[in-house]
Amino acid sequence: MTRDYEALEKMAETTQYLENLITYANAPIIVWDASLRITRFNNAFERLTGRAADEVIGRSPEILFPETRREELMDLIRKTTAGERWETAEIPILTADGRIRTVLWNSAAVYGDDRKTVSSVIAQGQDITERKRAEEALKRAHDEQEMRVRERTLEIRAANEALQAEITERTRAEEAVKAERKRLYDVLEMLPVYVVLLSPDYHVPFANRFFREQFGESDGRRCFDYLFSRSEPCENCESYRVMKTGAPHHWEWTGPDGRDYDIFDFPFTEADGSPHILEVGIDITKRKRAEEALQRLNETLEERVIERTDELAKANAILNAICENTPAPIYVTDRQSRLVMCNPAVLRTLGRSHPEVLGKSKAELLGPEVGGPVVANEQRVMETGITETFEEEIGHRIYYSTKTPLRNLQGDVTGAIAVGTEITELKRVEAQRQKLLEQLQQSAEEMEVQNEELQCTTEQLQEKTEELALLNRALQESEEHFRSLIENASDIILLLDMQGRITYASPSVRQIGGYEPDNLIGTDVLDLIHPEDAPKAIEAVRTGVARPSTSLTFEVRVRDATGRWIILDVTGASLIREGSDRRFIVNARDVTDRKHAEEERNRLITGLEAAHREANLYLDIITHDIRNANNVSSIYADLMLELLEGAERTYARKLRDSISRSTEILMNVSTIRRIHACSTGFSPVDLNAVVSEEAGNFRGASIRREIPPLEVQADNLLSTVFMNLIGNSVKFGGPGVEIVVRAEERDGEVLVTVEDNGPGVPDDVKKKLFHRFERGKARGRGDGLGLFICRTVTERYGGRIWIEDRVPGRPEEGAAFRFTLKPAKRDRDPGS
Repeated sequence: MTRDYEALEKMAETTQYLENLITYANAPIIVWDASLRITRFNNAFERLTGRAADEVIGRSPEILFPETRREELMDLIRKTTAGERWETAEIPILTADGRIRTVLWNSAAVYGDDRKTVSSVIAQGQDITERKRAEEALKRAHDEQEMRVRERTLEIRAANEALQAEITERTRAEEAVKAERKRLYDVLEMLPVYVVLLSPDYHVPFANRFFREQFGESDGRRCFDYLFSRSEPCENCESYRVMKTGAPHHWEWTGPDGRDYDIFDFPFTEADGSPHILEVGIDITKRKRAEEALQRLNETLEERVIERTDELAKANAILNAICENTPAPIYVTDRQSRLVMCNPAVLRTLGRSHPEVLGKSKAELLGPEVGGPVVANEQRVMETGITETFEEEIGHRIYYSTKTPLRNLQGDVTGAIAVGTEITELKRVEAQRQKLLEQLQQSAEEMEVQNEELQCTTEQLQEKTEELALLNRALQESEEHFRSLIENASDIILLLDMQGRITYASPSVRQIGGYEPDNLIGTDVLDLIHPEDAPKAIEAVRTGVARPSTSLTFEVRVRDATGRWIILDVTGASLIREGSDRRFIVNARDVTDRKHAEEERNRLITGLEAAHREANLYLDIITHDIRNANNVSSIYADLMLELLEGAERTYARKLRDSISRSTEILMNVSTIRRIHACSTGFSPVDLNAVVSEEAGNFRGASIRREIPPLEVQADNLLSTVFMNLIGNSVKFGGPGVEIVVRAEERDGEVLVTVEDNGPGVPDDVKKKLFHRFERGKARGRGDGLGLFICRTVTERYGGRIWIEDRVPGRPEEGAAFRFTLKPAKRDRDPGS
């Protein structure tokens, strides 16, 4: 990845250099595409015409021509898009203020990937208006002189004319040479890189402005004295390796100014034939520092993620241990009331195992008569979004169940959380007490009505008295049993009077809050609650007084014995009884660790999401800028191929191929991001239309389609599969390759084949081709992502992809790529 990034950086710097060369050239330069629309318009052309580039880009070149010659000159423009070149075309240019400037033009065509079709034309001009005017003035003066000296002999006139022509031509040639030298010098002076010439004896005959500003003037000194204050040449000098090898050399150097440079050395022959070294240095200090900073940032981020992950795992382990070991039934349901999690207490209540209960609702597990009300309570909580407490009967057990809506990160209700407390014994004691009171009431009424029979029923009264004693003993035993349950519960249980004072505190306040239960008797419960949460508790008490049957649930912060604030999940209910000073019962559970773990997890998730968005933003910016730079670089690389010969032309071709590979890598990265970013919602896609559109992008290739009318379940990423498969056949099959694309329905699937008669793929390479960064030796070179993308997309559609020999058993006669897709779901005919 580092080498790819360095290649992209070097390509971007080269592109910027070419961009500046065009933009700031002294000669007017213009580019138009095959549709006769202007795409580039440099600064010199703006100065020539008085028009801004934004004013003309995207418009036809005809706006630059005088109306009287517009059609004639547009014919010349059209001929260039057919491949015709201008060597010295003299064309009048109409300026913004209506003046006519005469410009001498030469042009070059830039061809597309097929090397045949002209994609754009670049033209460079030389303003000869003043020269033309001078020639016209000279002609007029010559005509006047001719009239005065007509009597002179024809021989003298011929000699004068020949001499004048020779002088004019020589003057023009000298001016042209001077202008070209000045243009080259200006370009070198303006480059944002250093350019120097080094002689065989270590002198610096030329250095551009960038080099002089960084390292000063040489003043005739040799480079080792000039730069390093040495008395003799450096050992193993990288620059002078070119003198020994006669070949270009690329290396990196930290200069005496402490900055890092990317160095390119080339053999150079001076006008007198002496060998020199042309050295170009690009300042890469900022890039180096940015890479180091990015590495440090990545290491720090990884350490923080590991630390946060460990902390979250520990918190989850504590919560799981509490949930697994609490005697209270705890379970979680989805939006349809199906169980998605439950603790062992729930399994003991239902008498079943995890596989038997997960994915089923209480109505399915207990039957609609018992489980139906439980499901209805869960649905009510999910609909209202409010936590409520219900009394539910399951089998012969009665539970006091608190149910809370479960929400996702967006705040939408996705299910419900239920925590239960068994109150079977409490309900039985209350029923016995109520029955006893009713019996006593009935006995009292009978005694008042039948007072006169009191003496006659003494024995009966004695029997009643003994029965009452037995009932009292049973009631006392039940109360003692209930108190034992409360004192051994893990949750805090409090009894409050009407003034909010504590009249009873369960022993669990010792483990949770650090208080002795007896020391809390008589304490105002508001003294323990955080001031910000006190209004919430007061409102709950008022609601309990106004509606005694209502179960109250809320969350408050309470100060423990050490002064630390802990978070309690509180459930309260009214116990108002005539003649009793106990008014409220409160059940509280410590959720401090759980709340802190949830907050930490949410902070971590938020941080990771922000980092993900920032990384995507950087990737979008890098991809966009590099793609634009590649487009411009491709134009200049094609232009260099037209203008250069020999070894320089080979370098230019390698540069263009490197730009093409860079663009292909960017397209593959963009496609992979789209695969992971897109949803899995597929719709019917016309297979023939997709193949036709992609085949049309490979002009000049022999592609035959044998596809019946078919629709498949896919999305807009399907075209990338055909683009990569057809592109592979075109790229590695050679100019005469023949490609066939077929499709047919088979066994409920659509089988698609892309085959060619190219060099084929060896058997030992076939299995590796669809893996990331794997390349087939027999099919050329690439970045190893194209076929990996094909596999990822087809598997995303629920299909598979593989490769076979076009002729079974003979891989050298071509390859056949096959993959399957799901046919689109067709609407059933209403009449069938």
